[in-house]
Amino acid sequence: MPHKDPAARRAYGREWIRRNAEKAREAMRRWRARHPEKHAAQSRDFYARHRERLKAKIAAYHAANPDVRRTGWERRRARLLNADGSYTTAEWLWVVAFYGGRCTYCGAEGQLDADHRIPLARGGTNWIENIVPACRRCNNRKHTLTEDEFRERIRREGGGVA
Repeated sequence: MPHKDPAARRAYGREWIRRNAEKAREAMRRWRARHPEKHAAQSRDFYARHRERLKAKIAAYHAANPDVRRTGWERRRARLLNADGSYTTAEWLWVVAFYGGRCTYCGAEGQLDADHRIPLARGGTNWIENIVPACRRCNNRKHTLTEDEFRERIRREGGGVA
């Protein structure tokens, strides 16, 4: 031990980690892999001690990144329905940009939801190829119709950009 004083030892350790960041990260990865129960217990303990600060930090991140949260919710929903596939926030943002930030069905701008061309409830996948942006109104009206069935419904009712 280079230092008997705990504070000096801690300072030395922090400085070593700063100078050897990649070595330290790898050592931490190995330790977590060998001690999963201890790591989980430490994580729970840390969260319990800093609950309010962490909740505020997570809430601020979700407020600043609503697309990340929305994508996470869609992935969870698809998992609950045992649907195949997953997509990233970057892929979702690309699809929204591809459609010009407008609803696929009516052309409205504003907040857009991920709509499944073939609904998950009817065996559709959660791959990005099955996703189009839709406004909340169209997404709710479409419900469990496929994209083609909904476009036909819009055409029959004489509205929208179908």
